[in-house]
Parts: sequence; C-alpha cells; structure tokens
Amino acid sequence: MIAPLPARHRWLLALTVLSPLAACAPSDLRDDMPGRAQGFPPIHTQTLRPGGTAPSADLPPQPTRRWSQVQAEQAEPGRAGPGDQPPKRRRGSSSPPPDPAVLPQPPRPVPLPPVPSTQSATDAFKRDLIRPEVDRLRADDAMGRLDPLGQRDLMRRENDLRQLGDPLAR
Repeated sequence: MIAPLPARHRWLLALTVLSPLAACAPSDLRDDMPGRAQGFPPIHTQTLRPGGTAPSADLPPQPTRRWSQVQAEQAEPGRAGPGDQPPKRRRGSSSPPPDPAVLPQPPRPVPLPPVPSTQSATDAFKRDLIRPEVDRLRADDAMGRLDPLGQRDLMRRENDLRQLGDPLAR
C-alpha cells in the first residue's frame, strides 16, 4: 500500500498535472491595450461545422474585434457598429480665462513702524554701572592712594564713559 503524500507535496503534484493543460490552452486572444486590468473575459465567436474544424461555409466569417471596440459597444449600446469610435470629449472651459487685473487681489501687508533703537538705553545703563566706580577711583587718586595699576584702571573707565557719551567724563 502507498502512503498518502504530505500536504507540502500535494501542491507540487497539482502544479505538475495542470502545467501541460495550460500549455494546450488557445493562444489566439489579442489585446490592443496590454497591461490594463480587464473586468470580464474577452468575447470569442466561432462557428464550427459538425465533423470538421473549419468555419461553416454558409455563414459569413466573423470579424475579429479588439478589446477597445467591445468596451465602446458596451458603453454606448445605441452605436451603429463595432468599428465606430466614441466622440472625443473636450476638456476644460470654453470661455477665456479672466483678466488678472479684474480678479480680487490679496490684501497688502501694512508696514510696521521701525523698531526703536535700544542703543541709548543700553549706553545709559552701562554709564550708570561704571560711574560709581569711576567716582571712587577719582577720590582715591585725589588722595594719592592709587598705585599705577589703579591709575590705569581709572583711565580705562573714564575712556569708557567718554565713548558712552557721559557729559561728566574728563
């Protein structure tokens, strides 16, 4: 007795059996727009004569129809024949575009006043910081208590006050 095949080999057996059948399938189908998805299988019309493979002699031969013709017939059932093309539809508006000067314009931004300068306020703040130290150094210098490094510091501070616009600077 032969043991049954495992499940993983059954699909291989089915593939082996079906692949020769697929090779025998008719290949006379023609698609004028390959790559597009088709909603239903193509239509085949063939008349066979009993006992033979050629089309019947008493019937006229059927013309081969393309897929786009079949779709056009189904979209417009009142069309005269399979060879007629559907009318081209115009796209866009038939009127000319409006004049840009007539169109409403976006509001223009209102210019802001310039930002006031903070330089004078900064200078006044620095003067207020330096002035008490300069006054102390001047008093020490007047009494002769400043060494040469202290005198150099006093001159630098007085120069800073002059640059900051202090009216009391020497």
